[in-house]
Amino acid sequence: MRENCYKRVREDRSHLLWNMRLPPQANKDQSLNHKVSVPPPVLFFWLQEFMKSTFQDIVTDELRKINDSSMNIYYGTATTGPRTDDELWEYDGLQAAYQGECEEILLEMQRIFYEDIKKEPTRREPEVCIQTLEDEYLARAVYENMQLKDEQVPKEVWCPICKHGELRETCTLIHCTLCGLELSRGNEVTLDLLKTRLAEAHTEHLERGCRLRPKFCVKTRFYLTALYIECQGCSTFEVVI
Repeated sequence: MRENCYKRVREDRSHLLWNMRLPPQANKDQSLNHKVSVPPPVLFFWLQEFMKSTFQDIVTDELRKINDSSMNIYYGTATTGPRTDDELWEYDGLQAAYQGECEEILLEMQRIFYEDIKKEPTRREPEVCIQTLEDEYLARAVYENMQLKDEQVPKEVWCPICKHGELRETCTLIHCTLCGLELSRGNEVTLDLLKTRLAEAHTEHLERGCRLRPKFCVKTRFYLTALYIECQGCSTFEVVI
């Protein structure tokens, strides 16, 4: 069972990364709306829980295969119909045989997942990869949240520079509550417009196929101060607002 679990982690690593980057549409109402209202550290915790749940599903599936095989041998006939996870553990001896190993197997699966990423020369380090996944998830969450018409959807906009402070607007400025980001509002610049432009900038960058993490900065050029998105990987350097 151990080897089967480890093999599936290696074979399904790319699929797992993709699911972490683009959460299933079925979870949209439960995940996207909620995640938009929290900072990246909480999203990182969500990614860890998602990965742990996926590994647990693999272990459960392998245990089910062992259970089905044992039941077939015991009764001498093939079992029919799917069994629930509760029914899986009703088979005497199965839980006692593997319960002590499950936690160890899950930890080893996580180690293999990160180790395989580090072995690929074209891959970034796991910490950078996870950080990028956070940013991509944030971008998609913000973008899809814009399509909702629910007035109760949280209005928070997180700072694109420090990613921890919240953007606030006054009569003359849009500023971050933590870092020194300040943007002049002008006649038409509002927090809602900035939110829209940030979502569009993230989406356009992802659609170029670049998976490096873009940065945001404020620069003054030709006496005009603006917020820019830049990425060295795809040579992106564009005005956001």
